[in-house]
Amino acid sequence: MSHPEIIDNCKKITIEYLIDAIERGNIVSIILYGSVARNEESYKYVNGKPYLESDFDVLVVVRNKALALKWLIHLKRLCSVISDQLKKKWLLSHVNLSITTEDRLLNAYPNVFNLFLKLNGKVIFGKELIGLMPGYEFSEIPVDSLYSMIFGHMIFVVRNIASSGILDGNITTDGYNSVLKSIRKLTLFLLRVIIIKDSLPLNPHDLTEIRDKRNLYQTKSSICNDLLNSYDEIKLCDSIEECSMSKLQKCLVRVITQFNSTITILTGINYPFVTLPKKSIFGQFPFIRRMEYSIYIFLMNLETSLTIDLVKFMIFIMRGPASIYSRFYNLFVSSSNLITAYSENQNAEIFEQRQSWLNLYRKSLKPWKYDKVEE
Repeated sequence: MSHPEIIDNCKKITIEYLIDAIERGNIVSIILYGSVARNEESYKYVNGKPYLESDFDVLVVVRNKALALKWLIHLKRLCSVISDQLKKKWLLSHVNLSITTEDRLLNAYPNVFNLFLKLNGKVIFGKELIGLMPGYEFSEIPVDSLYSMIFGHMIFVVRNIASSGILDGNITTDGYNSVLKSIRKLTLFLLRVIIIKDSLPLNPHDLTEIRDKRNLYQTKSSICNDLLNSYDEIKLCDSIEECSMSKLQKCLVRVITQFNSTITILTGINYPFVTLPKKSIFGQFPFIRRMEYSIYIFLMNLETSLTIDLVKFMIFIMRGPASIYSRFYNLFVSSSNLITAYSENQNAEIFEQRQSWLNLYRKSLKPWKYDKVEE
């Protein structure tokens, strides 16, 4: 059920804090993006009251580079302040802020984020910039941008499996549903990637249109129909009694198969992912782009997280993320076996395998704790 009053309150408070901090004259536009802008947000009831469960994603467009640099350094603190304020009444997750300039936005190069911003971003304050952004043909979107998106959401599945408590034997309705939600979101983004890759004449964010026009892609790309059916079939549980490990294992097996099929479509090579040349998949971003992103992460954490792990993360970005993506992929494809084993077997060997999986997850996650999944 949608709760527009919650979204309106979150918008109002966010805009007020941004204007107070950055000043009205310095802000060209404030743009809402992500699941809330696409009307795909989720809610959770706490003591009978609804709260926004999805992140609240906002892009702040300022007048010039100097302002963008200044507020990039303070952005994490600003996110924390606004998130804390909204959590008092309306929000369970976080406010994610990004910052750019008008010139940079209107001359943005084609990638998935800019495409989705153009298709679904909503100006909630200031100048209407979405209509002024360049239009992008699906064929213009670099394939490595598509890889980054689906691997980011694959990592999100792994993170939820690890944090759910399921592998430790601590099964809760919230933990179980968190894994299902992440699987459902990955399934949705796999569908969107296929639509973009095959240049299907559909809005990748309009599920009604995708459902109504199945005949457009059933013959050209049958995986779209399979992904849409999978997305519609995933249902959350209302009680611990409904939390079936066998059901969860089946969902994981299915999305792993679909993930591999999507990789095959993107690469045009029908080989297992582990045998594919990773640098050719993830290493297409020019060095200057990788350097730019590493500097962006450094500035974002200048006030809060100047650690050796931050330096390691920047090095990974400069070299290319292939090795980390591969680690998470291995965790992803092995997760379903451990969940099945938990429901059927309690021997020491299985327990050790689960702990080994969790230890590898923690080791793999460390350099990526500064990153976030783009929606």
